[in-house]
Amino acid sequence: MSISSRDNLLLNSRPVIKCVKISNTEDFIIEDFQNKVLRPILKFQNDLFINLFIKYSNNNKQVFKTLKLEVKGKVIDDNFKRNSSLKQLLLGSVIAFFTSDEFITYDNYTYEINKRIFSMLKVRLKDHLIHS
Repeated sequence: MSISSRDNLLLNSRPVIKCVKISNTEDFIIEDFQNKVLRPILKFQNDLFINLFIKYSNNNKQVFKTLKLEVKGKVIDDNFKRNSSLKQLLLGSVIAFFTSDEFITYDNYTYEINKRIFSMLKVRLKDHLIHS
């Protein structure tokens, strides 16, 4: 499979999300990347993220589903603060869906994009595991 056909498959498998137009600011590239790349990937991979997080929680002798709501939020926050292996697993599940060009952008802005990925993942997990 050539890179271009892989990229086309990735782009065609993502859900379409309406993006808010933003003005040309310093953060335009990262904001644009978040809206056009990260949000569709996170939506597409949502079930995987939830299953990975619950599996991780169960492997650590925590039965996540039986915890009280306020404890679930704390467990999610604590895992994002302290568990680098879980964070790297979740991050890899996002990066794997980047096209070649998107990876180049990611490589140029790794720190900023990683912060956004983890922030968005934490909110997404809380929304689906606590508020649903």
